[in-house]
Amino acid sequence: MTRPPTFRFLPDLPMPIRDALRGVASLADATEDALEPASKLLPEPLREPFHSALKSVEQAGKRLISAPIDMTQIATAAQFMTGADRGSAARRACTSVFVYAWEHLATEQNEPVLISETILADRLGHIAKAGDLTGADFAAQVVMDLRASSVIGRMPGLPRGATHPDTDLHLLSVATWLLAARGDSIEDEEHLLDMTVALIRAMAGHAGDPFADPVDLSRFLTDTSAHL
Repeated sequence: MTRPPTFRFLPDLPMPIRDALRGVASLADATEDALEPASKLLPEPLREPFHSALKSVEQAGKRLISAPIDMTQIATAAQFMTGADRGSAARRACTSVFVYAWEHLATEQNEPVLISETILADRLGHIAKAGDLTGADFAAQVVMDLRASSVIGRMPGLPRGATHPDTDLHLLSVATWLLAARGDSIEDEEHLLDMTVALIRAMAGHAGDPFADPVDLSRFLTDTSAHL
């Protein structure tokens, strides 16, 4: 039997995925025809999983557009995530934005995995002082550190034992979202975050293991964010 091709990372796409979804006000309420152009951008094995993931986006619950964050904070958080600004103000912005993004994504879980804002701020403070990595390499360091820490779990601060299936998905999604080109509004940013988690969910099983080593993770973050 011929095995389907395994995509370690995404190939070049004709256009960013967001461009194919311009005019779609709500991913959860979008028609099949409205989602089709975005799905067709992807290689065949990813089309149906991506389409299904987009349709399953949960729009109820904690929304970015109702969170007390603004576009300036998101842009500043993105600067921290690339290591371009490691100052205390950027770290605080990244902490707040990361938490609200996490809580937005966690609404799709039956048993949400919690995140500790206090522990997150502490971990980001330590990472900011470590080394001189920049860009996706720094973002990969952030993700690796948070994944190994107790910042996320049923009871943050305690060893979490087995990792919840969506923990890695959401860590990758928030980091990839912050590395992507910024939207024009909070609504755009929320759609972009939802597109990100749908794309990464669809890539599961086709993109290898992005956590195999920091180089793979950096490449995954770079490639995936560039396609959004």
